[in-house]
Amino acid sequence: MAFFVYTKEDFLWKACLNLFGKKETLKQMNQTSDLTKPSPETDLLIVDLQAVDEEDLPDVHCAAMALASVPVHSQAIRLLQKGFRAYGNRHMHDHNLVMAVNAIKSGQIWLAPSIIGRMISTLPAIEKKKNHSLLKDLTPREVEVAKWVANGLSNSEISDKMFISVRTVKAHMSSIFHKTGCRDRLELATRLK
Repeated sequence: MAFFVYTKEDFLWKACLNLFGKKETLKQMNQTSDLTKPSPETDLLIVDLQAVDEEDLPDVHCAAMALASVPVHSQAIRLLQKGFRAYGNRHMHDHNLVMAVNAIKSGQIWLAPSIIGRMISTLPAIEKKKNHSLLKDLTPREVEVAKWVANGLSNSEISDKMFISVRTVKAHMSSIFHKTGCRDRLELATRLK
């Protein structure tokens, strides 16, 4: 696989080399003109927004991730419209960066949890009278978890509301995804609303 990393700072480049360099072919890009070079054959483009102004970003035609100092909902929307499939904090933990890359490689969208929560909360509310067919195979506790997800709550917030552990919430989420065929929280919330 070919990864292109657009950054002017060593820490992000070194993080990508450490995480992906043994399995993937990585190329560092540091000129704005390089951003037009990746083609649909490029497996992944990682753009450090500290190295380029958002306005200078072209529409992307490959799997792409943008990393910001402070992820902001409005910027996430603009970047998704430009074709980016992931958006998060440039200082995210290594395991989150790996999760984001794996999500993109499998065709999913990956966003910072705070951005996902905000997006979900902007969707119209679930109709109270509606018995959603998506929920028909779920247990009562799974239905409750799914409805909290549809209201934009994180796993820890659901844990607090339901008086169960975060681990139990994660187990319910895995079961919900399996039973509904949803790939992630955003898809679940969108289908429920």
